[in-house]
Amino acid sequence: MNSVVGIDLGMGSIKVVALSQNQENCFLDLIGEAKTPRLEWYKTGGKKAMEEVAKVLKSLLKELKVDNRQVVASLPESEVVSRQVSLPPLKENEIGDALKFEAETFVPYPLDQVSIDYEIMETDDAGRLTVFAIAARNDLIGAYVKLFKMVGLEMMALESPAVSARRLINQMGVSAESVMMFDIGEKFSDIISFKKGNIFFVRSLPIGGESITRAISVSLGLDMASAEEYKKAYGIREMELEGKIKNAIMPVFSSMAEEIRRAMALYTESFNKAVDLLMLSGGGAKMPGLAEELTRVLGVEVQVIAPFLKIDVSRVVAPIDLNLDAYRFSLATGLALRGLK
Repeated sequence: MNSVVGIDLGMGSIKVVALSQNQENCFLDLIGEAKTPRLEWYKTGGKKAMEEVAKVLKSLLKELKVDNRQVVASLPESEVVSRQVSLPPLKENEIGDALKFEAETFVPYPLDQVSIDYEIMETDDAGRLTVFAIAARNDLIGAYVKLFKMVGLEMMALESPAVSARRLINQMGVSAESVMMFDIGEKFSDIISFKKGNIFFVRSLPIGGESITRAISVSLGLDMASAEEYKKAYGIREMELEGKIKNAIMPVFSSMAEEIRRAMALYTESFNKAVDLLMLSGGGAKMPGLAEELTRVLGVEVQVIAPFLKIDVSRVVAPIDLNLDAYRFSLATGLALRGLK
């Protein structure tokens, strides 16, 4: 069985997951992570930053003994433009042209400077299509292609994290009709709303784990490294350190919670139905007390994502504790699932 490799190039770390399958099961073959400079290498760092990230990725792949050079990766959600689009009955080869026309209404760049991809969400009884369209700048795509070539990799696909998330929750068999995912990254967080396993909308926020760490640092007069340790150890629990950590975090938490509340209100307004489940993913998902506090202020069930729920992990010797840290590999897992038939 050939493994399919998913690579999550996050801000601060690279995560790699390799999956394979037979007729009965999906298997985790490899998993690993390496730290990278906390910068947007594709925007600000130029050639030097790209070479630094490529060096880390190459070393990680060598350490994991990854021999498949074809990989699936994702662009940052904050750098793509996406929209749910309704189309009349069309043949597959007509959808691309139709989306170019629709893209003029929501893509803020000249269309000759972007590439447009799509996923068909639904086809109704009359043949009308609901499509999730994604547009990304060609220079951004080019930066990713160049990086992977430097490492000797060939991209099978480069996609939106929202599409990867949809694939993963469907593979997990999440039964709730209305699901919202809150993915907490280093500098950005993404809200992805699903209805019956299909993407309803996506919103990217310039708030992430670093925002919380900085709030603790400023409030308590700590350096960023110490503030990060306090965040991981105590989080947003009321009683820890006389509530000082929670008080420092609350302004950032309140901003996050309000954005989720708005997204939930939009869903309810659109479908006359409340969101059933909020799933947390990304590096900040297991901050102590976060799930409980979100449940309290939003009145919705909150779960931390379990990406390997229906994946056999018994034959991999993982360098991480899969019981504790699997949630951080949800994006890479969803990407790897793309290549499995």
